[in-house]
Amino acid sequence: MIIYMEKIKKITYRSVQNAVYMSLRKNIMNLNLFPGTAISEKEMSLRYQVSRTPVREAFIHLAKEGLVQVIPQKETIVSLIDFSRVEQEWFLRTKLEMAVIEPFMLVCNKDHLSALETLIYMQQEAFEENAYVDFLNYDDDFHRAFFEVSGQDLSWEVMESMGGHYHRVRLLTLRIQDIAKEIIEQHRKILAALHKRDLEKTLGILSIHLHKITNEEKLLRERFPTHFASRDKKDVFDVDFS
Repeated sequence: MIIYMEKIKKITYRSVQNAVYMSLRKNIMNLNLFPGTAISEKEMSLRYQVSRTPVREAFIHLAKEGLVQVIPQKETIVSLIDFSRVEQEWFLRTKLEMAVIEPFMLVCNKDHLSALETLIYMQQEAFEENAYVDFLNYDDDFHRAFFEVSGQDLSWEVMESMGGHYHRVRLLTLRIQDIAKEIIEQHRKILAALHKRDLEKTLGILSIHLHKITNEEKLLRERFPTHFASRDKKDVFDVDFS
């Protein structure tokens, strides 16, 4: 009975810890918590009505993903968007997604393609309502389908868990440029090529679709100057004692 109760406590603790982590991550990714925002264990424990321990563990997890910076004995800060990291996350996503299209095409059926069409329709509705977060969520669902259908869930999970900086840039870009229409149109072209089982054309459109988002860096920095880390930031521990 004692062992059973201990297991229940562990499960409950992990559930609380995961709930805090998921909520914080969602708010960071959706820019409800702006880059550079200071957050504390005390503040978050009061907000979530939990002890500081699950909050501390959530901070550690988020720090590993590059979404927060923990300064011991001082504060925790939502990470500024680092374009150097954005480029690496974009590189990872591009390589994995271009590689998964062929296996997806080999196993996809009419139901899979119909589901993609539904997501495009939902994206269109989100666009018309200026629901940027929903728009991006449907966008992710569209691309996730390629990985799930082809049995490459792990690749998507790795890409998604390490794509926080890239995700936030994509969300900001939707707010300053009229590219949502272009995204929807490219999705329609991808779907049309998939219907025709035209691998070369699908890859060509996808390559354009997954363009290097750092092309918008200057525009984004001008519009949201406090959201981004400096390109020439120095490591404070890189000290030359000579």
